Amino acid sequence: MKTIGVIANFEKERAVEAIRHVSSLAGGMGFTVYAEERAAAICPSERVCPVKEFGSHGVEAVLVLGGDGTMLDAAHRVAGQNLPLMGLNIGSLGYLTSVEEHQFAVALQQVRENRFDVSLRAALAVEVTRRQGGRAALPDALNDVVVSRGASGHAVEIDLSLDDQAVTRVLCDGIIVSTPTGSTAYSLSAGGPILLPDTPATVISMICPHTLTYRPLVIRDTVRVSLHAATCQVPMIVSSDGRDDEPLQRGDTVLIARSPRSVPLIELHGYNPCDVLRRKLGWGSR
Repeated sequence: MKTIGVIANFEKERAVEAIRHVSSLAGGMGFTVYAEERAAAICPSERVCPVKEFGSHGVEAVLVLGGDGTMLDAAHRVAGQNLPLMGLNIGSLGYLTSVEEHQFAVALQQVRENRFDVSLRAALAVEVTRRQGGRAALPDALNDVVVSRGASGHAVEIDLSLDDQAVTRVLCDGIIVSTPTGSTAYSLSAGGPILLPDTPATVISMICPHTLTYRPLVIRDTVRVSLHAATCQVPMIVSSDGRDDEPLQRGDTVLIARSPRSVPLIELHGYNPCDVLRRKLGWGSR
């Protein structure tokens, strides 16, 4: 691999230093590096290129400098270009951006020599159907789709159906539908289970349900999920990976299914998701 793109989160304190470090390493290994104007201005050896044009300029992989939020944003920005992403952590948690700074040189060398694995992560396709007619599609979600109560201080009622079969009506603050990748994010905070990245399943977690009996559901990723806004005092909100919010009126329905498009993530040799769980989330520690 000879040509890479760089996406960086300049809100991170060490962003400029990290970009210079990565650019220096990449230049020494013979990479051609493309980046947006702000990043390229820091490192004159980098060529200026909008992210949406990475693929047309021959970029073969994208290095993402930041945290998990930066990684999700990058996945949305390069969607449709089929470019593998590698997360370099300069954030705090860094579950998706699992390559730490002391590993940057090793990581780039493996990319240069094509000594890495690509994990095809499941994504969720989202469509809103309006009670009054019309449809609205949201970008595919790598982590999760969330239907929440929005600006209201009151709980809402959401009808849950699977493959057009009614399951239940939930009085709650919202519902999270997550991929295996997203099972360690918002869904985990709402009491959902952890799924390994290649598990062919989807998790449905309720946010603050007004009952003691609701528990998260794990379903096959071939099942289509329907969330119907049954009652709400103000518009609910549906979001894809915490962004691209779309208002939901009473009677609107959100349809969620596995997307035909996966998100390719670069994993270094020896990557172990359970090890990341232990290091990043303290899984199993006492």
